[in-house]
Amino acid sequence: MKKEEREKLLEEVLNKKRDYNSIYTDSLKVIDATEKELNRMLSENKKGIDELVNKDNYNDAYLNSLKNQMENDFNVKIDVPEKVVVGKASKEVFDLIEKELKETIVGQDEACERLCMAFRRPYITGSDPKKVRNSIVVYGTNGTGRHQLINSMGQLLKKNGLTVSSEVYVLDMKRYQSSTQEILFLQDLYVALVGKNPIILIENFKEASPIFNRMLSELVLDGRCLLNQRYTFANNQLQEATAKLSKDVIDHLDGNDKTLVFISEDNPTKLMDVFGKSFVDKIEDKIQTVKFSEEALTKIIEQLLKDLELKSETQFELDLIIDDSLKTYLKENYEPNDGIDSLTPIINKIYNCLVNITLKNDGLNSLTLIYDETIKARFNEKELDLDIVDDESQERKEIQAELDEIVGLNSVKDYLLSLENNMKIMQIRKQKGLKVTEVSKHMIFTGNPGTGKTTIARIVSRMMKAAGILKQGQLVEVTRADLVGKYVGHTAPLTMNVINSALGGVLFIDEAYSLYRGKDDSFGLEAIDTIVKGMEDHRNDLIVILAGYTKEMSEFLTANSGLKSRFANIIQFDDYTGEEMMLIAKSIAKSKGYFLNEECDKPLQEYFTIIQAKGDPNTGNGRLARNKVEEAILKQAKRLLDNPDDDISELKLEDFNLSD
Repeated sequence: MKKEEREKLLEEVLNKKRDYNSIYTDSLKVIDATEKELNRMLSENKKGIDELVNKDNYNDAYLNSLKNQMENDFNVKIDVPEKVVVGKASKEVFDLIEKELKETIVGQDEACERLCMAFRRPYITGSDPKKVRNSIVVYGTNGTGRHQLINSMGQLLKKNGLTVSSEVYVLDMKRYQSSTQEILFLQDLYVALVGKNPIILIENFKEASPIFNRMLSELVLDGRCLLNQRYTFANNQLQEATAKLSKDVIDHLDGNDKTLVFISEDNPTKLMDVFGKSFVDKIEDKIQTVKFSEEALTKIIEQLLKDLELKSETQFELDLIIDDSLKTYLKENYEPNDGIDSLTPIINKIYNCLVNITLKNDGLNSLTLIYDETIKARFNEKELDLDIVDDESQERKEIQAELDEIVGLNSVKDYLLSLENNMKIMQIRKQKGLKVTEVSKHMIFTGNPGTGKTTIARIVSRMMKAAGILKQGQLVEVTRADLVGKYVGHTAPLTMNVINSALGGVLFIDEAYSLYRGKDDSFGLEAIDTIVKGMEDHRNDLIVILAGYTKEMSEFLTANSGLKSRFANIIQFDDYTGEEMMLIAKSIAKSKGYFLNEECDKPLQEYFTIIQAKGDPNTGNGRLARNKVEEAILKQAKRLLDNPDDDISELKLEDFNLSD
């Protein structure tokens, strides 16, 4: 090959020109090139070729086409060296990131390695800056550090100059459970995709409307998602484009080089139920976080205690010495299924106790923590038991005492006791690593008004909180008016807002049968459908109790095919007997600071027995007992004015009107 012709070919290949037709035309003049010569030329000028590729952003498919064309033209085999990423995204940089990530996230070495591979992958394979950079699934049980893993990666990418921001935008899909929330979802998704954050973390997608999950699937599969209609962005909000010729119309959302991270508890194969097979096949990086080993647990506990020492020294200059016995105690109280979350409450309680000790002992500069049947603090030749009370045990004792004071309802109490026993056994099985069978905890309370349904519902919420089944334990009491909207499209969001307010506790729907007024009651049926979906989506964080008359509740269960199967626990609240009503009246009087004279017992019991025999649901039971006591208190006031020497706390038979 002549020197002039060789230089001309090199100029065409390496001079960053895009007119490859001229390359082809001039290359015909050099048909005498040998395989060895071409391979040598490509190898020697690899750096120039890489610069050309990086600068002009040619994709691999185009370069492969050019390579094939040259092989055909010259009848030679061209060995193109593997693309090597250099500079900020080099393997050396990601090795440093991996090392620091493993130091931060204890016990998840394999997950750290695979996450680094996932974030480096686009630098090797190339990516379109307008599309999603990469899609990743991180799965594992709660408490294994999934969120911390992603947040730490965001910080390390920023630290090493690979991103301009360390922010991880969290898209909590449980906020978008109805198709009527489309604007809200698109607004949040738009902000996530156009912001500086390089990572979008997507969680609770199983609870979202399928419409929005489809959009996420499109982002993964196509790198962008099409919108159902056109929008504009004005006043920091996404709005429907009303004008036909509106400027800056948005009809799709680009991936904008974001990395999508889907957080899940389930194996990735189960994601097919939500997103489909193509979605699961598309995602190369599926990363599992595992339960902590004994060695990892030891390191985690040491780190938690080290942080406690540092915080104590920083906040109130206290030199904290921790005995090994406390480490052993923490290990024994570690729950594998709850992860670190089972230990942090104990650490927080210890810290609060240290604050109180410091406030009461001026000049305290050194303290030793040990465990000897209880957690103790030793300082200034003193030994003090820390107030690390088992709140759950104390709460259970109070609940049991409250149940014991409730008159009657023996069948209801027996059911609650069996439910609590089952939960205790499940906890033991859980601690031993055995399979745990979850039983339905949703209930239907049937019976007449005043039979204690709301009172028992409140106890159930507290009991489930004390047992660790529910996180909050609040009781949200509602009726049809709180769930059913006044216009089309209003009911589902209204019902979902109520469900969200009850998460972590009990949703108690009184007179639930009123939600179903026949097949033509579309609003009521929409509320029921939304409740059923909410129960399914939040099966581990919500208990629903429906209450109402026995006959009407039986008809109500036919409103939705999924209702009866989800409410396996139907509890009948029988009317009180006359004797029970008399005892309830005494209890109500006691709660108000009064007591009943013994002469009231027999007449009151006979009166209540007669009333209860009538079977009128609107006048009997606990409400009648309360009304009679309140009437007696008012009548007693008049008697006391006439007889000031009488006991001010005593209710006599003459104070009760038993003639009606």
